[in-house]
Amino acid sequence: MRHEAAFAGPPGRAGQTGQSARPGLEVRVINLASAERRRAWMQDELAGLAHPWSFFEAHTNLANPRLRHDPARIRGTYGRALSPAQLALWSSHYTVIADFAETGASDYLLVFEDDVIFDTGFPLDELMVLCRDEGIHYMRLFGMYYAPGAQLGFFHDRSIIRYRTSPSGAQAYLLSKEGARRVAETCRQVDTAWDLALDAFWKTGLPLYSVYPFPALERFSPTSVPMLDIEPLGPVDHARFLRRRLGNRLGKALANWRLRGRDRAMRGRAADFHQVGAPEPGAGGSV
Repeated sequence: MRHEAAFAGPPGRAGQTGQSARPGLEVRVINLASAERRRAWMQDELAGLAHPWSFFEAHTNLANPRLRHDPARIRGTYGRALSPAQLALWSSHYTVIADFAETGASDYLLVFEDDVIFDTGFPLDELMVLCRDEGIHYMRLFGMYYAPGAQLGFFHDRSIIRYRTSPSGAQAYLLSKEGARRVAETCRQVDTAWDLALDAFWKTGLPLYSVYPFPALERFSPTSVPMLDIEPLGPVDHARFLRRRLGNRLGKALANWRLRGRDRAMRGRAADFHQVGAPEPGAGGSV
């Protein structure tokens, strides 16, 4: 595993890092220039956000020259070809992340797709402090499907989860500077859907953390990233698909086993359930 050290060393207890300054945040919204209705949605949606944000004009093809694209490899990994829209999505997300890793002035990057509904009252500053103090470099703020995971504590009245497998979707997520560097380094080979590559924690060294309930939801609207139909694989592609699927399952299982100690340590440090707006324990007064 390329980034084993990220799984091994539990960080210090919150408040003991020696870093008192509030982390900085860059917010990017990926939006096609032609998707004017979605752009208007997001302008209204994020009007109350306490952090500055900007649009990134989404690519319409695999435009980033750093990305390597081999259709045969994709069929052998993903089991089908990627649609032009899926390739463009990969290029857009990767470019936003790589640019931040190289030139971003902030500590964290928040990426939105343009079909989300976000709770602008959600305390992003506090979440970034939690991520900094716990050494969390990738925090999902949305997931499409149920996925098994471990509950590690609470963030106010929400559960802190580490997923053991991908819940899919890349509509909203937070990356540290280090997390962005790792994604930019490990996700240059286009070989599956973007969200699955981003969530391949046994390759990136970025465990899948989230808070639940999610602060972001996906709008019920027609997709702008259609997938191609599944077609029968030839013998060679089918053999590659089975071999890589087995390799991914083994890598995932080993990474989850290695993360058990970190899970236990984080549970030992985690805050208890605390209702939003309620007095802090021991502060006195009535609820």
